[in-house]
Amino acid sequence: MFKASLDNVAKITPVVMIFFSIGILMVSSFSSGDSLKYIVLFPSIILLVIVFLCYLYQPLGYLVDADSLHIVRRIGKFIIHRNTIEKVIRLAPEDLGFAWRMAGNGGVFGYTGWYSSGKIGKMRWFVTKRTNYILVETSKGSKFLLSPDDAAGLVKALK
Repeated sequence: MFKASLDNVAKITPVVMIFFSIGILMVSSFSSGDSLKYIVLFPSIILLVIVFLCYLYQPLGYLVDADSLHIVRRIGKFIIHRNTIEKVIRLAPEDLGFAWRMAGNGGVFGYTGWYSSGKIGKMRWFVTKRTNYILVETSKGSKFLLSPDDAAGLVKALK
């Protein structure tokens, strides 16, 4: 398996979010108005649920076997069948151009979801750090961005 380590932003962001939510929960428990408590509790609980879901779906690594490429997560695997892979390209961060999130996670235990770039177009990210990019393009027109610790090794294993 090719490991996928987190960069500093992906490590710090969830910690800040958890401490922020716990701080708000603690402050709201001391407030005197009941209606205010519930107004403050709801977003804090939602934030904690989002952090937990991001933790469960964080890419832990990439596994290559004879038939497929597996994006390994704590809950479920995402599978790309090798017979559909047309291109595997290493990218430098500047090769992406300006990328924006269409729907997804931008730094809580990684960068996952659907993104778009002016240079590459729409793609799905399973990224844990903003270096070592590998772009996988399939015959179905799908594009996936990965970030293994050993990018050269993963490219070699997929070719």
